[in-house]
Amino acid sequence: MWFEDIPLHVKTVLGSYTFTEENILAFARIYDPQPFHIDKEAAAHSPYGGIIASGWHTAAVWMKLTIAHRRAAVEAGAAATQDNYVSPGVRDLRWHRPVRPGTTLIYTNETSAKLDWPSRPTFGLLEGTNEARDAEGALYYSFVNRVLIARRPK
Repeated sequence: MWFEDIPLHVKTVLGSYTFTEENILAFARIYDPQPFHIDKEAAAHSPYGGIIASGWHTAAVWMKLTIAHRRAAVEAGAAATQDNYVSPGVRDLRWHRPVRPGTTLIYTNETSAKLDWPSRPTFGLLEGTNEARDAEGALYYSFVNRVLIARRPK
């Protein structure tokens, strides 16, 4: 799939994930060992009033679901994304509310902008709006991803 082939304003459900106390503690012990992520007693006395997931846990789940969604789409016959793309980063990363044990979040991506990248004219910049919401629609996590994708050769 080339940059020119990607349609704008298409919202894709990447999948869902349930944050359990077990997976919250396991992730945080390794990657974000702040007391309100790993210690029930300390978390109870924190501004959060209990254990919450690391924001980086919510971000890692987005990546896991994104890759799984891409692989499933290709296996179902969709055109593969170019292997020669790179990300210059993300924008507007936000954690809107704490993720507590038992919360299931539904992750989505919506293509939102296609831009020229003057320093690399053989690539275009694709931006996507990403969100994680619960079943009632409450927003927990959002950001804009940016990826350079190869343009179709002329």
